[in-house]
Amino acid sequence: MKEVEVGPEDDEYEVIPMGPIRKLEDRIKKLEKEKEGVAYQSFMREILDLIQSNQKLVDEIVKANDDLRDELSKIPGKIDELLQAWREFIDILKEVGGTENTSNALSSKFDELLEQNKEMIEAIRSMKRPHLETNIPTKYPKIRIRK
Repeated sequence: MKEVEVGPEDDEYEVIPMGPIRKLEDRIKKLEKEKEGVAYQSFMREILDLIQSNQKLVDEIVKANDDLRDELSKIPGKIDELLQAWREFIDILKEVGGTENTSNALSSKFDELLEQNKEMIEAIRSMKRPHLETNIPTKYPKIRIRK
């Protein structure tokens, strides 16, 4: 056989039987199809898992929404109860004393307190305190310091 130099553009050729090569090609194609099938199946499983988890989230959101609606439906009744309690409180305040009676009563109490304070001040002024009446010299003696 004559050897021929093969360059990057040239391919090397040989005469060989094609049967085993065809079998290898068929097996490779079969393996590729099986590989694609496995990849497709795992991809579909992932999609189904995502759909299931998404459905669980949707179910939880719907349940939370229903619970929230129930709680919100209770609020108007509670507000009505609160308003009724405030009305009763205001009615009690009105019964205890009207605005005119309350202001008159407060002003009379204030006048009484003023009178008591005046009497106390007069009593304090009229009291003699012996410790304050002693003769306290207004000038202090000079102190001489020698050096």
